Amino acid sequence: MRFRPKSTGAAPAGHLPMPGGFHRIKAVRANRLWLVVFALFFLWVFRPLRWIPSFSRHHPVYPPGLPPGCKHTVSSASPYIYPPIEDADLLRQIGVTNLIHITPEDAGRPLRMESLSSLDDADPVKQKIKEDNENAASNEARAINHFKNQAKVVFSPKLAKKSPKIVIVTALDFDRYPTASLAKLVQNRVNYAHEHGYGIYVRWAQEFVPELNSMDFLGDVERSKWIRLFCVRAAMFAFPDAEWFWYFDQDGLVTNMKVDLYSYLLTPDAWRGANLKEQPVIPPRGLIKTYKNLRPANVDLIFTQSETKIETNSFLVRNSEIGRATIETWRARHYLEYNNFPYGPDSAITHILQWHPFVLSKTSIVSARTINSFFAETVSLEDKATDHMHYFPGDFVVQWASCGTSTECDLILQKVAGDV
Repeated sequence: MRFRPKSTGAAPAGHLPMPGGFHRIKAVRANRLWLVVFALFFLWVFRPLRWIPSFSRHHPVYPPGLPPGCKHTVSSASPYIYPPIEDADLLRQIGVTNLIHITPEDAGRPLRMESLSSLDDADPVKQKIKEDNENAASNEARAINHFKNQAKVVFSPKLAKKSPKIVIVTALDFDRYPTASLAKLVQNRVNYAHEHGYGIYVRWAQEFVPELNSMDFLGDVERSKWIRLFCVRAAMFAFPDAEWFWYFDQDGLVTNMKVDLYSYLLTPDAWRGANLKEQPVIPPRGLIKTYKNLRPANVDLIFTQSETKIETNSFLVRNSEIGRATIETWRARHYLEYNNFPYGPDSAITHILQWHPFVLSKTSIVSARTINSFFAETVSLEDKATDHMHYFPGDFVVQWASCGTSTECDLILQKVAGDV
Protein backbone atom coordinates (compact mmCIF):
# COMPACT_ATOMS: atom_id res chain seq x y z
CA MET A 1 0.00 0.00 0.00
CA ARG A 2 1.39 3.37 -0.99
CA PHE A 3 0.43 6.62 0.70
CA ARG A 4 0.26 9.83 -1.28
CA PRO A 5 -0.09 13.29 0.17
CA LYS A 6 -3.16 15.27 -0.61
CA SER A 7 -1.17 18.14 -2.08
CA THR A 8 1.02 17.43 -5.13
CA GLY A 9 2.75 20.78 -5.30
CA ALA A 10 5.56 19.95 -2.88
CA ALA A 11 7.06 17.16 -4.95
CA PRO A 12 7.18 16.09 -8.57
CA ALA A 13 4.39 13.80 -9.67
CA GLY A 14 5.10 10.14 -9.13
CA HIS A 15 7.66 10.69 -6.32
CA LEU A 16 7.11 10.30 -2.63
CA PRO A 17 9.00 12.52 -0.20
CA MET A 18 11.49 10.88 2.15
CA PRO A 19 10.27 10.47 5.70
CA GLY A 20 11.43 13.32 7.87
CA GLY A 21 14.03 11.35 9.84
CA PHE A 22 15.78 9.89 6.76
CA HIS A 23 17.45 13.17 5.73
CA ARG A 24 18.97 13.50 9.18
CA ILE A 25 20.31 9.94 9.10
CA LYS A 26 21.97 10.56 5.73
CA ALA A 27 23.59 13.79 6.93
CA VAL A 28 24.88 12.16 10.12
CA ARG A 29 26.42 9.31 8.15
CA ALA A 30 28.17 11.74 5.79
CA ASN A 31 29.54 13.75 8.73
CA ARG A 32 30.77 10.64 10.47
CA LEU A 33 32.55 9.50 7.31
CA TRP A 34 34.44 12.79 7.10
CA LEU A 35 35.34 12.54 10.78
CA VAL A 36 36.72 9.03 10.29
CA VAL A 37 38.76 10.14 7.26
CA PHE A 38 40.12 13.14 9.17
CA ALA A 39 40.98 11.01 12.21
CA LEU A 40 42.84 8.47 10.09
CA PHE A 41 44.73 11.24 8.30
CA PHE A 42 45.66 12.85 11.63
CA LEU A 43 46.92 9.55 13.05
CA TRP A 44 48.90 8.78 9.91
CA VAL A 45 50.61 12.18 9.69
CA PHE A 46 51.17 13.14 13.32
CA ARG A 47 51.29 9.71 15.01
CA PRO A 48 50.23 11.05 18.45
CA LEU A 49 50.62 7.59 19.99
CA ARG A 50 54.24 7.20 18.94
CA TRP A 51 55.43 8.03 22.46
CA ILE A 52 53.62 5.01 23.86
CA PRO A 53 56.00 2.01 23.58
CA SER A 54 53.28 -0.42 22.52
CA PHE A 55 52.35 1.85 19.57
CA SER A 56 55.85 2.87 18.45
CA ARG A 57 57.70 1.23 15.58
CA HIS A 58 60.45 -1.11 16.65
CA HIS A 59 63.59 -0.70 14.56
CA PRO A 60 66.39 -3.23 15.05
CA VAL A 61 69.38 -1.80 16.89
CA TYR A 62 72.74 -3.21 15.88
CA PRO A 63 76.07 -2.69 17.64
CA PRO A 64 78.58 -0.52 15.74
CA GLY A 65 80.80 -2.32 13.26
CA LEU A 66 84.33 -3.19 14.30
CA PRO A 67 87.45 -4.28 12.41
CA PRO A 68 88.21 -8.02 12.62
CA GLY A 69 89.62 -8.96 16.01
CA CYS A 70 89.07 -5.51 17.53
CA LYS A 71 86.84 -4.41 20.41
CA HIS A 72 86.77 -0.69 19.63
CA THR A 73 87.96 1.87 17.09
CA VAL A 74 90.25 4.90 17.15
CA SER A 75 89.14 8.06 15.32
CA SER A 76 91.49 10.03 13.10
CA ALA A 77 90.73 13.52 11.81
CA SER A 78 93.51 13.15 9.25
CA PRO A 79 92.75 11.44 5.91
CA TYR A 80 96.32 10.11 5.86
CA ILE A 81 96.21 6.84 7.76
CA TYR A 82 99.46 4.88 7.92
CA PRO A 83 101.50 3.04 10.57
CA PRO A 84 104.66 4.41 12.22
CA ILE A 85 107.16 3.50 9.50
CA GLU A 86 110.07 4.06 11.88
CA ASP A 87 108.97 0.90 13.74
CA ALA A 88 109.90 -1.34 10.79
CA ASP A 89 113.33 -2.25 12.17
CA LEU A 90 111.87 -3.18 15.54
CA LEU A 91 109.07 -5.20 13.95
CA ARG A 92 111.59 -7.24 11.97
CA GLN A 93 113.45 -8.03 15.18
CA ILE A 94 110.28 -8.93 17.07
CA GLY A 95 109.05 -11.24 14.29
CA VAL A 96 105.54 -11.88 13.01
CA THR A 97 104.88 -14.76 15.40
CA ASN A 98 105.21 -12.34 18.33
CA LEU A 99 102.95 -9.75 16.73
CA ILE A 100 99.85 -11.95 16.68
CA HIS A 101 98.09 -14.32 19.09
CA ILE A 102 98.33 -17.98 18.08
CA THR A 103 96.15 -20.70 19.59
CA PRO A 104 97.79 -24.04 18.70
CA GLU A 105 95.95 -27.15 17.59
CA ASP A 106 94.33 -28.93 20.50
CA ALA A 107 91.88 -31.84 20.78
CA GLY A 108 90.99 -31.71 17.12
CA ARG A 109 90.59 -27.94 17.00
CA PRO A 110 92.62 -26.35 14.19
CA LEU A 111 95.32 -23.77 14.74
CA ARG A 112 93.87 -20.30 15.04
CA MET A 113 95.58 -16.95 14.57
CA GLU A 114 94.13 -13.75 16.01
CA SER A 115 95.11 -10.14 16.36
CA LEU A 116 96.56 -9.19 19.73
CA SER A 117 93.67 -6.71 19.88
CA SER A 118 91.40 -9.66 20.66
CA LEU A 119 93.04 -9.71 24.11
CA ASP A 120 92.22 -6.04 24.79
CA ASP A 121 90.11 -4.89 27.69
CA ALA A 122 86.55 -4.17 26.57
CA ASP A 123 86.82 -0.75 28.21
CA PRO A 124 88.89 1.44 25.83
CA VAL A 125 89.89 3.81 28.66
CA LYS A 126 91.37 0.99 30.74
CA GLN A 127 93.10 -0.42 27.66
CA LYS A 128 94.66 2.95 26.82
CA ILE A 129 96.01 3.37 30.36
CA LYS A 130 97.50 -0.12 30.16
CA GLU A 131 99.15 0.57 26.80
CA ASP A 132 100.47 3.97 27.86
CA ASN A 133 102.27 2.31 30.75
CA GLU A 134 103.66 -0.40 28.46
CA ASN A 135 104.78 2.13 25.85
CA ALA A 136 106.64 4.17 28.46
CA ALA A 137 108.46 1.08 29.70
CA SER A 138 109.61 -0.47 26.41
CA ASN A 139 110.11 0.46 22.76
CA GLU A 140 109.24 -3.10 21.78
CA ALA A 141 105.92 -2.89 23.59
CA ARG A 142 105.23 0.46 21.92
CA ALA A 143 105.93 -1.03 18.46
CA ILE A 144 103.71 -4.04 19.18
CA ASN A 145 100.86 -1.85 20.41
CA HIS A 146 101.08 0.41 17.37
CA PHE A 147 101.11 -2.65 15.12
CA LYS A 148 97.98 -4.19 16.61
CA ASN A 149 96.14 -0.87 16.92
CA GLN A 150 96.54 0.20 13.29
CA ALA A 151 93.47 -1.81 12.30
CA LYS A 152 91.34 0.26 14.69
CA VAL A 153 92.03 3.62 13.04
CA VAL A 154 89.06 5.04 11.13
CA PHE A 155 88.65 8.40 9.44
CA SER A 156 86.32 10.74 11.36
CA PRO A 157 86.34 14.22 9.78
CA LYS A 158 85.67 17.25 11.94
CA LEU A 159 83.07 18.43 9.42
CA ALA A 160 80.40 16.09 8.12
CA LYS A 161 80.64 14.93 4.51
CA LYS A 162 84.29 15.93 4.16
CA SER A 163 85.46 12.48 3.12
CA PRO A 164 87.95 12.35 0.22
CA LYS A 165 86.62 11.20 -3.14
CA ILE A 166 89.48 8.75 -3.63
CA VAL A 167 91.50 6.80 -1.09
CA ILE A 168 94.88 5.33 -2.12
CA VAL A 169 95.35 1.92 -0.51
CA THR A 170 98.71 0.16 -0.06
CA ALA A 171 99.85 -2.88 1.92
CA LEU A 172 103.52 -2.62 2.95
CA ASP A 173 105.70 -5.63 3.74
CA PHE A 174 108.30 -4.47 6.27
CA ASP A 175 110.54 -7.39 5.26
CA ARG A 176 110.66 -6.33 1.59
CA TYR A 177 112.26 -2.88 1.79
CA PRO A 178 114.63 -1.05 4.16
CA THR A 179 112.94 1.41 6.48
CA ALA A 180 114.16 4.44 4.51
CA SER A 181 112.64 3.01 1.33
CA LEU A 182 109.34 2.25 3.07
CA ALA A 183 109.28 5.90 4.15
CA LYS A 184 109.77 7.01 0.52
CA LEU A 185 106.83 4.88 -0.61
CA VAL A 186 104.50 6.35 2.00
CA GLN A 187 105.76 9.91 1.49
CA ASN A 188 105.10 9.59 -2.24
CA ARG A 189 101.49 8.70 -1.60
CA VAL A 190 101.03 11.41 1.02
CA ASN A 191 102.43 14.03 -1.36
CA TYR A 192 100.09 12.97 -4.14
CA ALA A 193 97.04 12.72 -1.88
CA HIS A 194 97.74 16.16 -0.41
CA GLU A 195 98.10 17.66 -3.89
CA HIS A 196 94.61 16.54 -4.93
CA GLY A 197 92.66 16.26 -1.69
CA TYR A 198 92.64 12.46 -1.54
CA GLY A 199 93.11 10.11 1.39
CA ILE A 200 95.60 7.30 1.91
CA TYR A 201 95.26 4.05 3.80
CA VAL A 202 98.47 2.11 4.43
CA ARG A 203 98.77 -1.04 6.52
CA TRP A 204 101.53 -3.53 7.22
CA ALA A 205 100.91 -6.66 5.14
CA GLN A 206 101.74 -8.74 8.22
CA GLU A 207 98.69 -7.31 10.02
CA PHE A 208 96.39 -9.47 7.89
CA VAL A 209 97.94 -12.81 8.85
CA PRO A 210 95.18 -13.46 11.45
CA GLU A 211 92.45 -13.04 8.83
CA LEU A 212 94.30 -15.33 6.44
CA ASN A 213 95.08 -17.69 9.34
CA SER A 214 98.37 -18.74 7.77
CA MET A 215 101.95 -17.52 7.54
CA ASP A 216 102.25 -19.05 4.07
CA PHE A 217 100.74 -15.97 2.44
CA LEU A 218 103.77 -13.88 3.41
CA GLY A 219 106.47 -16.00 1.81
CA ASP A 220 104.85 -16.76 -1.54
CA VAL A 221 104.93 -14.13 -4.31
CA GLU A 222 101.53 -15.03 -5.76
CA ARG A 223 99.69 -15.93 -2.56
CA SER A 224 100.81 -12.72 -0.86
CA LYS A 225 98.71 -10.83 -3.42
CA TRP A 226 95.57 -11.87 -1.53
CA ILE A 227 96.50 -9.38 1.18
CA ARG A 228 95.60 -6.61 -1.26
CA LEU A 229 91.90 -7.49 -1.07
CA PHE A 230 91.86 -7.58 2.72
CA CYS A 231 93.58 -4.21 2.80
CA VAL A 232 91.00 -2.71 0.43
CA ARG A 233 88.15 -4.07 2.55
CA ALA A 234 89.73 -2.56 5.66
CA ALA A 235 90.03 0.79 3.86
CA MET A 236 86.33 0.64 3.02
CA PHE A 237 85.59 0.32 6.72
CA ALA A 238 87.94 3.18 7.63
CA PHE A 239 86.58 5.52 4.90
CA PRO A 240 82.88 4.61 4.58
CA ASP A 241 81.99 7.76 2.61
CA ALA A 242 84.76 7.71 -0.01
CA GLU A 243 83.66 7.28 -3.64
CA TRP A 244 86.54 5.21 -4.98
CA PHE A 245 89.41 3.13 -3.63
CA TRP A 246 92.59 2.85 -5.64
CA TYR A 247 94.76 -0.07 -4.64
CA PHE A 248 98.32 0.80 -5.64
CA ASP A 249 100.83 -1.81 -4.54
CA GLN A 250 104.08 -1.15 -2.69
CA ASP A 251 106.18 -1.86 -5.81
CA GLY A 252 105.14 1.40 -7.42
CA LEU A 253 105.33 5.20 -7.29
CA VAL A 254 103.26 8.10 -8.54
CA THR A 255 105.63 9.81 -10.97
CA ASN A 256 103.46 12.66 -12.26
CA MET A 257 102.00 14.58 -9.34
CA LYS A 258 100.07 16.93 -11.62
CA VAL A 259 97.69 14.21 -12.81
CA ASP A 260 94.39 14.30 -10.92
CA LEU A 261 93.17 10.70 -10.99
CA TYR A 262 89.49 11.65 -10.80
CA SER A 263 89.50 13.97 -13.81
CA TYR A 264 92.12 11.81 -15.55
CA LEU A 265 90.08 8.58 -15.49
CA LEU A 266 86.86 8.68 -13.47
CA THR A 267 84.81 11.41 -15.13
CA PRO A 268 82.50 10.04 -17.86
CA ASP A 269 84.40 11.63 -20.75
CA ALA A 270 87.82 10.62 -19.42
CA TRP A 271 86.68 7.06 -18.82
CA ARG A 272 85.18 6.76 -22.31
CA GLY A 273 88.55 7.73 -23.77
CA ALA A 274 90.44 5.16 -21.68
CA ASN A 275 88.02 2.22 -21.69
CA LEU A 276 88.92 -0.72 -23.94
CA LYS A 277 85.71 -2.00 -25.50
CA GLU A 278 85.34 -5.73 -26.16
CA GLN A 279 88.71 -6.38 -24.56
CA PRO A 280 89.45 -10.11 -23.99
CA VAL A 281 89.48 -10.94 -20.28
CA ILE A 282 92.41 -13.25 -21.04
CA PRO A 283 94.60 -11.42 -23.54
CA PRO A 284 95.33 -11.49 -26.34
CA ARG A 285 92.61 -13.71 -27.84
CA GLY A 286 90.29 -14.82 -25.02
CA LEU A 287 86.70 -15.59 -25.97
CA ILE A 288 85.08 -13.69 -23.08
CA LYS A 289 85.29 -9.93 -23.63
CA THR A 290 84.22 -6.76 -21.85
CA TYR A 291 80.95 -5.24 -22.98
CA LYS A 292 81.01 -2.60 -25.69
CA ASN A 293 77.89 -0.76 -24.43
CA LEU A 294 79.10 -0.25 -20.84
CA ARG A 295 78.10 3.11 -19.36
CA PRO A 296 80.33 5.17 -17.03
CA ALA A 297 77.72 5.21 -14.27
CA ASN A 298 77.65 1.41 -14.25
CA VAL A 299 81.40 0.92 -13.81
CA ASP A 300 82.38 -0.40 -10.37
CA LEU A 301 85.74 -2.04 -11.14
CA ILE A 302 88.65 -0.86 -13.28
CA PHE A 303 91.58 -3.17 -14.09
CA THR A 304 94.66 -3.24 -16.28
CA GLN A 305 96.36 -6.19 -17.97
CA SER A 306 99.80 -7.45 -18.79
CA GLU A 307 100.32 -9.29 -22.07
CA THR A 308 98.78 -12.47 -20.64
CA LYS A 309 96.46 -11.70 -17.70
CA ILE A 310 94.66 -9.21 -15.48
CA GLU A 311 96.95 -7.52 -12.96
CA THR A 312 95.91 -6.47 -9.46
CA ASN A 313 98.90 -4.36 -8.42
CA SER A 314 96.89 -1.28 -9.46
CA PHE A 315 93.10 -1.34 -9.71
CA LEU A 316 90.09 0.77 -8.74
CA VAL A 317 86.87 -0.25 -7.01
CA ARG A 318 83.88 1.99 -6.44
CA ASN A 319 82.54 2.23 -2.90
CA SER A 320 79.14 0.90 -3.93
CA GLU A 321 77.11 -2.13 -2.91
CA ILE A 322 78.39 -3.95 -5.98
CA GLY A 323 81.98 -2.88 -5.37
CA ARG A 324 81.92 -4.00 -1.75
CA ALA A 325 80.13 -7.25 -2.57
CA THR A 326 82.69 -8.03 -5.27
CA ILE A 327 85.58 -7.55 -2.85
CA GLU A 328 83.84 -9.79 -0.29
CA THR A 329 83.18 -12.51 -2.87
CA TRP A 330 86.62 -12.24 -4.42
CA ARG A 331 88.40 -12.78 -1.11
CA ALA A 332 86.09 -15.59 0.04
CA ARG A 333 87.69 -18.67 1.56
CA HIS A 334 86.81 -21.01 -1.32
CA TYR A 335 88.77 -18.76 -3.72
CA LEU A 336 91.53 -18.14 -1.20
CA GLU A 337 92.21 -21.84 -0.70
CA TYR A 338 91.70 -23.00 -4.28
CA ASN A 339 94.98 -24.50 -5.47
CA ASN A 340 94.38 -24.10 -9.21
CA PHE A 341 94.66 -20.32 -9.22
CA PRO A 342 98.34 -19.97 -10.18
CA TYR A 343 98.34 -16.16 -9.82
CA GLY A 344 96.23 -15.88 -6.68
CA PRO A 345 93.66 -13.05 -6.86
CA ASP A 346 94.62 -12.28 -10.47
CA SER A 347 93.41 -15.75 -11.47
CA ALA A 348 90.38 -15.52 -9.18
CA ILE A 349 89.06 -12.28 -10.67
CA THR A 350 89.65 -13.67 -14.15
CA HIS A 351 87.49 -16.66 -13.21
CA ILE A 352 84.79 -14.40 -11.74
CA LEU A 353 84.64 -12.21 -14.85
CA GLN A 354 84.41 -15.23 -17.15
CA TRP A 355 81.69 -17.04 -15.21
CA HIS A 356 79.65 -14.20 -13.75
CA PRO A 357 78.34 -11.88 -16.50
CA PHE A 358 76.85 -9.48 -13.97
CA VAL A 359 80.27 -8.68 -12.51
CA LEU A 360 81.69 -8.44 -16.03
CA SER A 361 78.95 -5.91 -16.86
CA LYS A 362 80.33 -3.69 -14.07
CA THR A 363 83.99 -4.02 -15.08
CA SER A 364 86.20 -1.87 -17.26
CA ILE A 365 89.68 -2.64 -18.55
CA VAL A 366 92.04 0.19 -19.42
CA SER A 367 95.54 0.12 -20.88
CA ALA A 368 98.39 -0.52 -18.45
CA ARG A 369 99.98 2.89 -18.95
CA THR A 370 96.85 4.56 -17.61
CA ILE A 371 97.39 3.53 -13.96
CA ASN A 372 99.95 0.70 -14.07
CA SER A 373 102.94 1.42 -16.33
CA PHE A 374 105.44 -1.45 -16.20
CA PHE A 375 109.05 -0.53 -15.51
CA ALA A 376 111.63 -1.63 -18.09
CA GLU A 377 115.36 -0.96 -18.02
CA THR A 378 115.45 -0.05 -21.69
CA VAL A 379 112.63 1.52 -23.69
CA SER A 380 112.79 3.51 -26.88
CA LEU A 381 111.11 6.90 -26.89
CA GLU A 382 110.19 6.19 -30.50
CA ASP A 383 107.76 3.53 -29.19
CA LYS A 384 106.00 5.84 -26.74
CA ALA A 385 103.00 6.42 -29.00
CA THR A 386 102.41 2.71 -29.65
CA ASP A 387 103.64 1.03 -26.46
CA HIS A 388 100.66 0.96 -24.09
CA MET A 389 102.36 -1.25 -21.53
CA HIS A 390 105.71 0.15 -20.39
CA TYR A 391 106.67 3.22 -18.41
CA PHE A 392 107.89 6.37 -20.13
CA PRO A 393 108.92 9.63 -18.44
CA GLY A 394 105.83 11.76 -17.83
CA ASP A 395 103.51 8.80 -17.20
CA PHE A 396 101.19 8.95 -14.21
CA VAL A 397 102.69 5.99 -12.32
CA VAL A 398 105.34 3.30 -12.59
CA GLN A 399 105.39 -0.16 -11.02
CA TRP A 400 108.07 -2.85 -10.86
CA ALA A 401 106.28 -5.88 -9.36
CA SER A 402 108.29 -8.25 -11.56
CA CYS A 403 111.52 -7.56 -9.64
CA GLY A 404 113.04 -10.74 -8.27
CA THR A 405 114.68 -9.97 -4.92
CA SER A 406 114.26 -7.32 -2.25
CA THR A 407 117.63 -5.85 -3.23
CA GLU A 408 116.62 -5.62 -6.89
CA CYS A 409 113.27 -4.06 -5.98
CA ASP A 410 114.95 -1.47 -3.80
CA LEU A 411 117.45 -0.56 -6.53
CA ILE A 412 114.59 0.11 -8.95
CA LEU A 413 112.81 2.18 -6.31
CA GLN A 414 115.88 4.35 -5.77
CA LYS A 415 116.30 4.82 -9.50
CA VAL A 416 112.69 5.80 -10.11
CA ALA A 417 112.40 7.93 -6.96
CA GLY A 418 115.21 10.12 -8.23
CA ASP A 419 113.07 11.11 -11.21
CA VAL A 420 109.97 12.05 -9.20
